[in-house]
Amino acid sequence: MKKAFIYLVLCGLAAASGCGNDAEGPVTRPFLDSGSYSPKAGETVRFVDTLRSVSVVDVPIGLGQASLLKLGEVRGIRFEAILISFGFDSLPEYAGRTVESASIYLPLITVQDTLFHLGVRFHELLGPFSEDDVLTEVPAYAAEPITGPAGETVRDINIERNTFPIATGPVQAWFDGTEAAWPYGIVIVWAVEPDTLGLIEMNAQNRGVNPPVLRVALAGDEEVIFPARADYTVTRCTQDGTAVVGGVARRVYFEYDLSGIPERAIPHYSALVLSIDGARGLGATVGELLLGLTTDFYYYLYAPATEDPNDPAFLAGTGIARSSFVPTLDARLRIPLGRYTIDLLDGQRANTGLVLQSDLETVRVQKASFHGGDADQSLRPLIEVIYTLPAEFGGAR
Repeated sequence: MKKAFIYLVLCGLAAASGCGNDAEGPVTRPFLDSGSYSPKAGETVRFVDTLRSVSVVDVPIGLGQASLLKLGEVRGIRFEAILISFGFDSLPEYAGRTVESASIYLPLITVQDTLFHLGVRFHELLGPFSEDDVLTEVPAYAAEPITGPAGETVRDINIERNTFPIATGPVQAWFDGTEAAWPYGIVIVWAVEPDTLGLIEMNAQNRGVNPPVLRVALAGDEEVIFPARADYTVTRCTQDGTAVVGGVARRVYFEYDLSGIPERAIPHYSALVLSIDGARGLGATVGELLLGLTTDFYYYLYAPATEDPNDPAFLAGTGIARSSFVPTLDARLRIPLGRYTIDLLDGQRANTGLVLQSDLETVRVQKASFHGGDADQSLRPLIEVIYTLPAEFGGAR
């Protein structure tokens, strides 16, 4: 029995020895020792492109359905005029009555602070407007202002004043049927540039409660109220630079080059990286906060269908990312590009750049400002791609 066991062990050693001396065998001692066929790990690379171009594209957008009307300026957004059209359907019921007084009531809900005030003028509009219009400029209006009872033309809006008497002569003519009652409505414009900029907010008729109205007191202690049936805030962005604005609206177009990435690269992560300039951002006004709206800036990033900003197809394309951030805090914003960069490097898509817009573009005015290409190196916008190169095998058999 003991001899049999020794014999088997010797046979096993002989077999192992024979295999190790076979130069043509699949696993040889020299292969294991020299590592001549071992794979060398591919390099991991962080590719950064500081962008070929960053440009701003203005997109005409209407915001006539807003819940608030605004006058003033805040964070580079100027609310320069309010349009109001009143409903005069009940006027024929009061034909011939004597007008004792008339006034325009503006339902103010917030003023930037107790000291801020704004001198304004009221003018009659010369043409119609609709809340569905896209108004980027104040429409035409009569040169002569609507005057007060004493002939005053400039009115001061402040925290304590929201009712503005008007001369009764023209209003009496409406009730006498000799003149039409403001067929297109009125416009409220700044009279002068204030010493300090601020913001005044009031209910729009879309709010559903306490709208702007025209009040007329008749002889016999009777009052007629003509409510706003349409209203609109004419708004524009006065700030230059890299800013994404909702409501006005403005988008930012980023162009970049990925030709520096090798064809063999295996991408793992990519992002559009931006530095937020919090001092110039606008998340929500005080009035919007009272309505329960958030200060977050909701964005939408897409690859346009064309590289030509003048082509309507530029306004739509392949959606890449949608999220939010706080636009009033300085921070580094990374927007992951997901599968999109992989498709670009594989040649499955053309590189038409990226467009960043407010995802609330047709809902409310917001602004996010970013440091541009002329900023300090650490603050400039860039495209970041993390990739590895495939493993390489050295030697030959």
